[in-house]
Amino acid sequence: MIKVPTYKAHLHAASISGEGALILSEDNIWALTGTPYEKIVPLIDGHRSTDEIVDALAGAVDAARVYYAIGQLHEQGHVVEATPEIEPSVAAFWQAAGVDAASAQAALQGKSVALRSLGMADVAGLRAALDAMSIPVAPPEHADLLVVLTDDYLRPELAAINADALQANQPWLLARVTGPELWLGPLFEPGQGACWACLRQRLARNRIGHGFVAQKDPLSLFPLTAQSMLPTTQAAASSMAATAAAQFLAGVATGLRDSMRSLRWSGFVPHAHALVRHPYCPACGSADEPTLQALRLSPGTAGFVRDGGHRSVAPEETLKKYEHLISPITGVVSRLEPVSSADGIAHVYMAGHNSAVKLEHVQQLKQGLRSASAGKGVSETQAKTSALCEAIERYSGEFTGTELRRTCAFSDWKEGEAIHPRDIMFYSQRQYAERAVWNAKHSHFNNVPEWLDDDVAIDWTPLWSLTAQRHKYVPTQLAYYQAPAKDGDPRFYSAGCSNGNASGNTLEEAILQGFFELVERDAVALWWYNRLSRPGVDIASFREPFLLRMQEHYRQRYQRRIWALDVTSDLGIPAFVAVSKLAEGEPEQILFGLGCHLDARIALQRAFAEMNQMIGLADAANAMEGAALHAQDTDLLNWLNHATTANQPYMAADPEQRLKCLGDYPVQHSGEFLQDIHHCRGIVESKGMEMLVLNQTRPDIGMPVAKVVVPGLRHFWARFAPGRLYDVPVRMGWLDKPLPEEALNPIPIFI
Repeated sequence: MIKVPTYKAHLHAASISGEGALILSEDNIWALTGTPYEKIVPLIDGHRSTDEIVDALAGAVDAARVYYAIGQLHEQGHVVEATPEIEPSVAAFWQAAGVDAASAQAALQGKSVALRSLGMADVAGLRAALDAMSIPVAPPEHADLLVVLTDDYLRPELAAINADALQANQPWLLARVTGPELWLGPLFEPGQGACWACLRQRLARNRIGHGFVAQKDPLSLFPLTAQSMLPTTQAAASSMAATAAAQFLAGVATGLRDSMRSLRWSGFVPHAHALVRHPYCPACGSADEPTLQALRLSPGTAGFVRDGGHRSVAPEETLKKYEHLISPITGVVSRLEPVSSADGIAHVYMAGHNSAVKLEHVQQLKQGLRSASAGKGVSETQAKTSALCEAIERYSGEFTGTELRRTCAFSDWKEGEAIHPRDIMFYSQRQYAERAVWNAKHSHFNNVPEWLDDDVAIDWTPLWSLTAQRHKYVPTQLAYYQAPAKDGDPRFYSAGCSNGNASGNTLEEAILQGFFELVERDAVALWWYNRLSRPGVDIASFREPFLLRMQEHYRQRYQRRIWALDVTSDLGIPAFVAVSKLAEGEPEQILFGLGCHLDARIALQRAFAEMNQMIGLADAANAMEGAALHAQDTDLLNWLNHATTANQPYMAADPEQRLKCLGDYPVQHSGEFLQDIHHCRGIVESKGMEMLVLNQTRPDIGMPVAKVVVPGLRHFWARFAPGRLYDVPVRMGWLDKPLPEEALNPIPIFI
């Protein structure tokens, strides 16, 4: 039994006559009903013992009930043993944190802190704050915690501090005390979470402009931009760092392990930023080297089949699971920002810049700052989730150097072990010959790589052939963004891109999404470059309220007509192009979006949602007269300003063919991912092709990501080698004979 009870210092107790008592904290209320509490509560004051309270209430409240009530108050965390030697305000702080004040004070005894400052940071305020709490400062080798104040979390000196801390197993706290934001944490504990090198990898990736300048700097230094401060902001930051240090030393959870806090002085806006330990971190990583393994897929049911595709869970659940990856400091995704909501008809979100694009020149930097992973959806949550998942997909496809690779020439492989990049990319002999002309256009999408001779050694990465049930190798440069031809060889032999890349709640879900993208782009390439007249779509027959509302909305808000084309190829998987143009006058500003799925409803919905992403570009072109767009190529500007349905008649539905209705598309989807993968695999195999998969899931992320490759399917960018691009339109009866390369559409796809 507690001897001298007192209320925790952060609580206030009040007796309510005839009803009982209330106990109040800053953010809680506890009601204690009954006469015993009404009598007992006022007598608990930190001076009277429990026995004295029993004696004082003799005749009014039974002794057993008094002992029981005080015991309950203690058990419920309202009452503790009195500690008159501790200042009430100090006791209140520790007790509000959920720890015993006496235990916290005892834990601080004999503990010390080492201090280090970098750049413009000054430790004088921190030293004073620690002294006010009677926490001594000691040399690093004798201290229980190192606190480092800096003006930049990317200062190169931090690498040595991190290495020393890991070697000595010393915890250390990092804080930035300059700039428009206070940064506090993480508190690094070697062996128990992420280290500074893990943080640096994320932060440097999010500082696209700083990284570009550092790349051009002879010393490779990131520029210092956090230079603003006041004496008061330095003092406040120092005091917060001292408080965090005291909490850690007292054994109180700071919330700063694998996390940090920022506080923007303008508006005093706080944010939390989660940091994930990277298993392959060069400083603290402990992951085993990847090994060659067969890809094993599992059954899974589509539990969400409405907005955007067939998914195992609703987008709300996906967003909740991965939203900790959104942060401009520690995130894979720097931010999620709405671009357009179309007044509630459809939503578009952007997720930071596209870090999968290599930046070597200022113009590329400008383009990179405007490029981002985009997400669209009927609902705002679906658009957010889509943007987040696309950004994670791009991150997971970036080359890190930890990937499985084998260095050799194509001629070194046995027949069937490897796939030549030319059999995946399909650049024509003429394009290789005119490579300098193509690349002089500085297109974001249509650069032609160097010709790869069969005896040139490069890196190769294994993919799992679902068709052959074994590994086959493709160039690493084709499988990952920004990969070199091999270590130390920057030559550009293979064009790595996002075609066939997708993320999902499961790997099977990701594989299907990646495959649908391959089929979509193949179908669009056949239609676009051959300028085929394709049938229109009876949108009303799909009975999708979203599509009907969008038609009316575009007519009233934007004075635009919208329609859809069926561009389904010989594969028989529904593929659509949604099209919109200004109802009157020129330029018509033709917009379009693409969609493909086993479920024709989803395919059409996707096409219209993607088209909706482009409406903001047309608005920008109008507002800025084409001076700048949130897309990167002048090809898009030229299209918006000059393309019409008269000079690009393939954008209009073929009036000689009847409109396609929902009933024209047989049900192919089963609602079970593995079964649908087998169905899709069977389709491509019936055309003499095979399906390969690269699992790009990153251990520091956890979201499944796949790259699907089907050699033979065509990209919708300008790649004009012989094959399906010429053969399928003739085989399907859309053309009488193949077009020569020079007769193909001279306008390359620009999305």
